[in-house]
Amino acid sequence: MSEKEFTLKYEFQNVGKLEHGQGFVSPKEEHFGLNWCMGIQKWGDVLRMYFFAYGLYGNQKIYVDYTKKIFSRYKEHTHSISGSNPLKYNYWPCPLIDWGNLKSDFLNDGKLDAEIHLKITEMVGFPGFPMVPMKKKVAPLPRKELRSFGEEMKQFSDVVLKVEDRKFYVSKLTLSSQSLYFANLFLGQSEKSEIELKDVNPDDFQYYLEVIYAEDAINDDTVVRILQIADVHQTPLAIKKCEKYLIKESKMELKRKLELAGKYKLEELKKMCLDQIKSNKKRTFSSLFKKLLTK
Repeated sequence: MSEKEFTLKYEFQNVGKLEHGQGFVSPKEEHFGLNWCMGIQKWGDVLRMYFFAYGLYGNQKIYVDYTKKIFSRYKEHTHSISGSNPLKYNYWPCPLIDWGNLKSDFLNDGKLDAEIHLKITEMVGFPGFPMVPMKKKVAPLPRKELRSFGEEMKQFSDVVLKVEDRKFYVSKLTLSSQSLYFANLFLGQSEKSEIELKDVNPDDFQYYLEVIYAEDAINDDTVVRILQIADVHQTPLAIKKCEKYLIKESKMELKRKLELAGKYKLEELKKMCLDQIKSNKKRTFSSLFKKLLTK
């Protein structure tokens, strides 16, 4: 490990009891003149994981390569994501894993073993920390947005939806025609040109809007996040599209599909899962019976 690399490790307790928006933070550790720690947070149906660098101010900025990793309950496998980013505002949160997969494979009596490996590639505005130019890794490309809802779409919109620090320029008619929630929202706040939405992840809302606007945004990484928003915002067509994807294309485990079917009342998906379970049991019984006959 080089002099500008370090690893934060911590075992979080009672993770399975977290509600939306709740989380835990590890104790602080000092590295290169700053206090660092790692944190986790339940956000909807995903676990977010992030790291802090306390004390950044003014024009100070740290460029880091990171790998966030969690270990399965028996340490037989791991789940990780890697990336690079300039750390300017103290922390960098991002979704790590679907909550259902976390609970079924990674929690050990509510405990989660986690670590974040950090490599500092540049420190800006820190006297006494001259950095030797390093050959940077190529960061994973961010997901390309299938449709923009930024300011360039202003001429085609009649309302702005503010989600955290992002603004989405959308059509009231388009959203109201698919979502009873938005139909009622716009009716009750018809005089407002900008409406703030609470407890919504902006990336998840981007995926949701892409589905509303007929883009092919559903995959195994986005389907649970879209389902959650579509359910809260009463969007049956988006829910149906997610169900169709889970039935026909998804590579998720059968157990997870059945959990989603129960949670979001996806009857066709539920039937498919139960039929597959029955079929698997019959094949298992048939195989065992044949083995008994050959003995």
